Amino acid sequence: MKLFQFLLLCSVVIALAGCNLSTEVSAKTPAAAQAAGAGRCQSMVDYAEEGSDLEIVTAVHVTAVSDLPGELAGQVSAEVFRPYCRIRGYFEKRTGAGQKPYAIGFGISLPDDWNGRFLFQGGGGLNGLVREPLGALASGDVPALFRGFAVVSTDSGHQSDTVFDVTFFQDQQALLNFYSQAVYKTTLLGNRMVSHYYEAEPKHQYFSGCSTGGREGMTMSQRYPDLFDGIIVGAPARRTNYSEIADLWSAKTLQALSSANGGVPFSEAQQALIVDSLLQQCDSLDGLEDGFVMDVAGCDFDPAVLQCTGEGTSQGCLSQQQVKALGEAFAGPRLASGENIYPGFYYDTGISAKAEHGIPGLLQGVAGPLGKARIDQPFDLQREIDIAENFPLAPGNATLKNLTTFAGSGHKLFFFHGVSDPWFSAKDTQGYYLDMAEDNGGLEAVKRWSKLYFVPGMGHCHGGERALDRFDMLSPLVDWVESGSEPERIPAWSTVTTDTRRRLCPYPDVSRYRGEGDPNREDSFQCVPP
Repeated sequence: MKLFQFLLLCSVVIALAGCNLSTEVSAKTPAAAQAAGAGRCQSMVDYAEEGSDLEIVTAVHVTAVSDLPGELAGQVSAEVFRPYCRIRGYFEKRTGAGQKPYAIGFGISLPDDWNGRFLFQGGGGLNGLVREPLGALASGDVPALFRGFAVVSTDSGHQSDTVFDVTFFQDQQALLNFYSQAVYKTTLLGNRMVSHYYEAEPKHQYFSGCSTGGREGMTMSQRYPDLFDGIIVGAPARRTNYSEIADLWSAKTLQALSSANGGVPFSEAQQALIVDSLLQQCDSLDGLEDGFVMDVAGCDFDPAVLQCTGEGTSQGCLSQQQVKALGEAFAGPRLASGENIYPGFYYDTGISAKAEHGIPGLLQGVAGPLGKARIDQPFDLQREIDIAENFPLAPGNATLKNLTTFAGSGHKLFFFHGVSDPWFSAKDTQGYYLDMAEDNGGLEAVKRWSKLYFVPGMGHCHGGERALDRFDMLSPLVDWVESGSEPERIPAWSTVTTDTRRRLCPYPDVSRYRGEGDPNREDSFQCVPP
């Protein structure tokens, strides 16, 4: 599954992003510039800091797409690529609980043509590995690195071969690093290395992350409010201990239907029926029937309309049992009082997504990565709550709402969330945004420094059979931070149907068709109050 598809010409994007070429490099011939970049990069192997155990393992000057790491083969186009220095290293090496070795691993990418900006690329899962620091998230078709940003990432302070390895839970410092300290420490180190490499400090600092990376971004705004000028938070795993209960609840509720339906909760025809009925009820709310539900909160889909009226079931309706289970799965787990312990999920077109389009949609009845170990056990809500309250990751949850220092410093904060996300509900991110607004002067005041965007059809961070999962939030974030240009909307398109353009509107506004114009052009739509 490809994570990045970069199609635009670099010259166009650099012009739009306002990237600046350094005087030193642009004054040289291409061959001389490349040689200078290679020499400067290779010298970073000897970079050291007094009183630190910092170890630079590799420093390689990457000059062509063919030199990129194997996992990126075919994912970056030659038109977009620009040379950079690829550095890998470790610091704070130690022996922790159980005599296991620990360190904070990091990667930093330093472009030959630096634009004076620094970007921290958030992690994912439980980390344990260093993802290639390109800054591709929410940057449209051109990653931040190839726009001229210096980009850094970290494994969050432990090393693992898998992204859901929980063995580091036994070590206190490893947990503290995972919560927030590794991002903070690596950011400071990255700044020192950037300053050394370019002989100039970064002018502006940005953060972009999704899932665990989204939680990291929230944590930075909440606990280190002076660190980043602008932050992009996608589908944040901000309280995984409770979202895993909701995922397990939904999966168990729907899997109970499987024995009576050929081993799946709903047949292919019934899944199509659910999505088609959803579109019939909610697609036209934005003024155009186009396969996208743009008015997310205004969609009041009731699965009861699909219940069979006679005996038995058919492919054209749902049994009473299926209707009940569908409603309960999307409503989320509740206490006996009826109170949700975690919000339910929105009905959206990506709920039937198959694994080849990303994480399976909610209709597939698949549990989350941490709760799936109990998928064969009877669901016990009190047991799950006890597990959640004692979960080792709970102290790192991103729940603080007072962001007065962050906002007061002129910093900006974007949120985005795929409406079809089966792991973390868009309703949960919406709930935090509204609670945060209440604690920071009200929604209208908060909208002057923070925006929330729902992404129709999109699953977890990206993907979906027909999702608006390609968009550039980095450029408008930079414009907002550096020139005070407040974004009105975010143009978005699909990796499946690249000729279909829409606009993402800041909550609570919704995108509505103007009534005329090419429906495949985003300027044929306007952001209006719901």
